[in-house]
Order: sequence, then C-alpha cells, then structure tokens
Amino acid sequence: MALAACILLCLVGVGISWDLTRVWVLSRSDPDYHSFCAVSEGMNCETVALSPWSSNLGAPNSVWALAGYAFAVLLAGFAASRRRDTLGYGLLVLLGVGFALVSVALLYVMQALIGSLCILCLALDLVNASLLAFAIVAARAVGVGVIASVRSDLASLVRRPFFGVGVVAVGLILLGASWGAGRHLMKETGLPERGLGAPAVLGTPSAGGPVCGAGEANDPATGPSMGVTPDGHPWIGAVNPVVEVQEFTDYQCPHCRRAHMMVRKLLSTAGDKVRVYHRHLPLDQECNPAILSPFHRRACELSRVAVCAGRQGRFWEMNDFLFQQADEIRERNLSAEDIAGRLELEPDAFRCCLDEASTKEALAVDVAEGNALGIKGTPAFVVNGSVNYGKIPVEALEAAGVFAP
Repeated sequence: MALAACILLCLVGVGISWDLTRVWVLSRSDPDYHSFCAVSEGMNCETVALSPWSSNLGAPNSVWALAGYAFAVLLAGFAASRRRDTLGYGLLVLLGVGFALVSVALLYVMQALIGSLCILCLALDLVNASLLAFAIVAARAVGVGVIASVRSDLASLVRRPFFGVGVVAVGLILLGASWGAGRHLMKETGLPERGLGAPAVLGTPSAGGPVCGAGEANDPATGPSMGVTPDGHPWIGAVNPVVEVQEFTDYQCPHCRRAHMMVRKLLSTAGDKVRVYHRHLPLDQECNPAILSPFHRRACELSRVAVCAGRQGRFWEMNDFLFQQADEIRERNLSAEDIAGRLELEPDAFRCCLDEASTKEALAVDVAEGNALGIKGTPAFVVNGSVNYGKIPVEALEAAGVFAP
C-alpha cells in the first residue's frame, strides 16, 4: 500500500509540475494571461514563474520536476514488481530525501528572495514530504529498515551492473529529455532582443563633451510616433490620440515586464489611436517614501538610467532594454555604466546626468503623483483618472473604437 501511495503521489506531482510549466510559459508569452493562483502580491504563482529563480541549468524548474517524478514512478513500480528482494526501496527513500531538500531550498528562495509564494509550488512541497514519509513506511514494511535498504541499494548499483547501468541510463534519458524540452521553452518564450513591434528610438549623442539635460530626439518616420510632453514625460503612440494612458511601471517588477509586452502588442495595431505616457513608480525605498522596507532593490537607480537615456534621445530604446534584459541585469549585476555602454550612450554625459539633481527631481515628480493617486502596485495604467492594475482596461479601448489584439 505504501508503494502504491508513492506512485499516486508522483503522478500528482507530474500533474502539478505540468500545470506549473503551463503557468511559466503563459506568463511569459501571453500578455492577457492571469493565473488562478495569482491571489496577491505575497501569494502569486506568476511572480514566482517570472523570477530568475524559476529556471536552472537552462530549463524551468517545473520541467526538471517532471523528470524527477517520472523517475520516481518508474523506481516505485520496479520496487513493487520485486518479489524476492527489496531492491529499489532504498533508492526511493534517497529520492524522497532529495525532493524534500529541494523543497526546503525553493521555499527559502520564494520567501526570502522573491517575496512571494506559489500555491502550486507549496502543493509540490506537500507531495514531496508525503513521498518521503511513504517511502520510509514502505522500507520499514518489508522488514529491512530504512538505513539497511539504502545501503543495500547503493551496493547493488555496483554489484549488479545491469541494475546500476539501467538506473543511470533511465535517469540520464529523462534528464536529457527535460533539458531539451526546457531549452526549447526558454527559447520560445524569451523576449526578442529589439522589442515587440516598437522600433528603438535612435538618437545622436551630443558632441563636444558632457551636456546634461539635452532634449530627446525622435525619428517618427517608422513605427509609432514618439515624443516628450512639455513637462518632460516620454510618450509613444498616436500623434492625435483617441485614448491616452498614463503607465506607471517599475523596472524590477516581473509583471511590468509582461505588461510591456502587452503595450507593445497594442501599439503595433492601434498606435494611431492610443498614446502611452511612461511614468516611473519604482517600489524601492531609496526614492519612494511609500516603501518602508527593502523590496525592488535598484528600481530607483534603473529609473534614473532610463531618464538619462532619454536625455540623449534614447528613452524608449533603454525602456525596452531594461525590461527585455531584466534577467541578465540581475544575474550579472550590470552597473548603470555597463547598461549605458550596451546602448553606446555618451559616457560622460550619462555619468553627469545620473546623479544630477534634476534627474532625481524628475523621478520624484512621478513617484509623488503615483502615490497621490493611491497606486499600491505596478504595473498601473491610469485612463480617464481611473487606476487599473495589470493591463489597460479593454472597456476603455472598446469605448473609443480601439480593440486590443
């Protein structure tokens, strides 16, 4: 009965891992997707799926889990088929211990590093704990004992070459298949390097040394028009808009990255009717007085990077880069100067701008307005004075004769 419970638990684990893979894919590829387990800021599968810790060794964690549970099902089935010995029970216990340790590590990552829990991941933690418990019960039930069964199986890997080679071969096949599938998913759901339907804004750095505060230059000849309002807010979209949207975002927010995809998709089809104004609202206590504890570290700094890119006529190109390369920026800890170098900004002017009082003041104006509107999270889209979280409201677009793609 204990082995049957192990097999059932592994099959449940396969089902949950499959659903987690679906969440991982859709959260990256479908701007309109909203998971049932996106309950709040602190309990959100999408936040976990969009984090850089949701994948390892070139594949999503959920795909590795599929391989692990499939291997456990085969191992438990093999153990159940043995009538003359207890071969397989000890390896199943070891596998359960490994799964439990992974659960503890990922639980720490969710709580301490991501700041959000995933309901489906917690369900897998329960599966892993139960699998270990039933594996121990199964080993005890056959009268060998847990430690003795583990020692016996480890010795059998060497003494019984067909068994040892078979276990290793099956494991490698499953891992190889998972890695291949994971790499395919990573490639298919990755953001393109140059944006989603909106061209990069080309600008020419000022000649003759550093000049802080230069105006933004735009090339309206291709793609959506771009410009800057008299009070300094960059916009993209229609010259004579039917719908105007104030977009409050945070460059460290994974949901803002998905919303960035949505906005680009909308502007590719309705860029002659919709105008989007970019506003900064970093959820970072460095520059946002509404944030009382560390949250999106470096969000304020990255907003200043975007402001300074705008001073050289490159705001929208930098905006695209900061969202599209968010994982690389975080994993490689790229400095502001590194990021500016990737876009070949004029370095002296950029450094001059980064800590200039006017740059911080421009950011403070956006933060103050966002807080005055009562915005509690990002992305937030303000249409006709109404705050909408996550996406531009379809109703507002349809009322103006604009249909979201």
